[in-house]
Amino acid sequence: MNNKIFIGDNLTTMKTPYFNQLKSKIDFIYIDPPYNTTNSKFSYNDKNDKWSDDIYERLKCAYELLSDEGCIFISIDDNELSNLLYLGYKIFKKDNYVGLFITKQAQRSNAKHINTIHEYVVCFAKNKKKLPKFYINRLENPTESEPIKAIINKIKRTYKISPQAAYDELKKSIDKYVKDTGATWIRNYSNIDENGEIFFAKDLSTPGKPSRLDIEEINLHLEPLKTRGWSSKEKILSLYNENRLCFKNGRPYCIEYLYEATDNVSSILDFYSRQGTNDLKKMGLDGLFDTPKPVELIKFLIRCSQHKSTTILDFYAGSGTTAQAVYEINEEDKMEHKYILIQIDEKINEKNDAYNLMKERGYNNPTVDQAMILRINTFLEINNKKIDYDVEVLNNE
Repeated sequence: MNNKIFIGDNLTTMKTPYFNQLKSKIDFIYIDPPYNTTNSKFSYNDKNDKWSDDIYERLKCAYELLSDEGCIFISIDDNELSNLLYLGYKIFKKDNYVGLFITKQAQRSNAKHINTIHEYVVCFAKNKKKLPKFYINRLENPTESEPIKAIINKIKRTYKISPQAAYDELKKSIDKYVKDTGATWIRNYSNIDENGEIFFAKDLSTPGKPSRLDIEEINLHLEPLKTRGWSSKEKILSLYNENRLCFKNGRPYCIEYLYEATDNVSSILDFYSRQGTNDLKKMGLDGLFDTPKPVELIKFLIRCSQHKSTTILDFYAGSGTTAQAVYEINEEDKMEHKYILIQIDEKINEKNDAYNLMKERGYNNPTVDQAMILRINTFLEINNKKIDYDVEVLNNE
């Protein structure tokens, strides 16, 4: 199916026949609802006296749409955090509260008491017991990516010249990484294969009664261990067929490469609001939206929670960051995610820079949904991608 964009009120849209057929089928929802501030210069209306009532009704629809393994991520700040948590507990139940991430904001200097330089992303599950584990590839973690990539590339280059020099360099690089970060997990990755790839030789014993294991298919005969059993014949055969077995003193180990290393996700994320602004600047759309979320933040949330291709729903689509995140992940990770966006055709505030930018682009009465589609189309054009979404304009009045 193509990606879908709906123009109209999100509550009414989520009650249409199209969404009725999606009930209990959506694995991932991200929303960045209005924060209910008093800022009058935003390109959209961010003040709503019935904020709690409106969000409550929309979260009820989100709950119905989520699969048993699904979850929703909601961006928010201090202004309505307590109300959001209250509503979330009411709809999803407290047992299905997954937690919250803290994201960094630009430094400010006009606070009377505390400079608030953070926001939140709250997460609820449809059924936390069935929610798959959250984890992230370390190469996709902004705090770890660059130093790990540097180690991998350095060892590859060195191994081509001298394998022994590569092992010496690997030990020095690991020692430096541990000293700089305090993270000792990387010490497991002390081996190098014939292609210069760093790997961890993972033990293949399991708790259980010691016993002999014979795998005639690969002529492997393993004597009983002293206190543990061996992994199953099927697992070891599978590893052998995938070229994932290595041997030390005749004992098999599983090969796990450094570039595949994963980690649990931390509650504090190194993403800044200005990164979202820079995403627009790169496309020549500076000022199109006031507070666009960083593309990398949305990619992080998708990657840590969705480990197979799925449908991504954003019913406060705003600037269209979620669409760009899906395109980039599909390209980078060879995934086939699809997105569904909903955005109301709200007029852009004439006091906002976005109004003039849209007028310059030929929009006489510019609306937020038009700005969103302009952003998506600009991204697709820059990256030589075809338009692969359908737009449905709904009469929600």
